[in-house]
Amino acid sequence: MPVTHGVAGSSPVQTASKKEASHIGKLFLYLYLMYYVSIIYSAQLDVYYKGFTMNPDERLKCHLEGGSELTSRASDWKLVYSKVFETKKEALIEEKHLKKLNRSSIKQLLEG
Repeated sequence: MPVTHGVAGSSPVQTASKKEASHIGKLFLYLYLMYYVSIIYSAQLDVYYKGFTMNPDERLKCHLEGGSELTSRASDWKLVYSKVFETKKEALIEEKHLKKLNRSSIKQLLEG
């Protein structure tokens, strides 16, 4: 039997059980499946655009590439606000709330 001096080397090491692997997979999915509401801003248009997404960075990239009629009118969109939620329902409720905000309310939200 080889001497390992208490460290894992080329000797076989016990791997995670199927049950542990299942929990790890569920944790990964839980962490991965988050829902966001975000606000992007174009100084060129002086417009705030509010929306729901599962990936704010990808969604911003899509808008910068002309992903919607409104956002295709400018190329300077910046992510100015993002909030994460555990459920899609919560995120959609917040999106609806954000869409009702006027400009001054959005500025207050962004300031503080």
